Amino acid sequence: MKQRVLSFLRVLRSGERNYSPVAYLLGVLLPGRRTGSGPVAWVRGWPRPDIRAGHGRIELGHVGLYPGVRLHCRGDGRIAVGDGTFLNRQARVFSGQAVRLGRNCMVSWQTIITDATGFDAASPFVPVVLEDEVWVGSRAVILGGTVLGRGCVVAAGSVVQGEFPAGSIIAGKAAQVAT
Repeated sequence: MKQRVLSFLRVLRSGERNYSPVAYLLGVLLPGRRTGSGPVAWVRGWPRPDIRAGHGRIELGHVGLYPGVRLHCRGDGRIAVGDGTFLNRQARVFSGQAVRLGRNCMVSWQTIITDATGFDAASPFVPVVLEDEVWVGSRAVILGGTVLGRGCVVAAGSVVQGEFPAGSIIAGKAAQVAT
């Protein structure tokens, strides 16, 4: 808790705010075991973001979490979210092994990011990586084994699994690089 308060005060003094002081103060009060370099902003309303590390680890940089965001680790899972990233309303990130979102990513509302390779209980976990400046459209689903290069754009409603080069525009079910 002390680290959270110190990072909140550092941002207020430095002028590197992206959100209101109230949003940062609410972020300090969010329950959940997490570590990270920056203050978390809880932006605009209820329900509060749900952060559950379990036996795993959640690392949050200077990020914005909107109402209803869920970050959950299963077992020893790990979630890392880089500075400048925001997760919009009701975005879900689930990890059984590792999910990493880079810096300045934008995750739209009702998006699911999981390192499970399928939707049944027996699905293996394979790490997911979203590199810097990735934008994920609303209601997209990103499954285990996905690597999105820097600056990729995922269209709304897409189901994504696989590796995609930097700057790709990805759309469809199952997603492919749009030409």
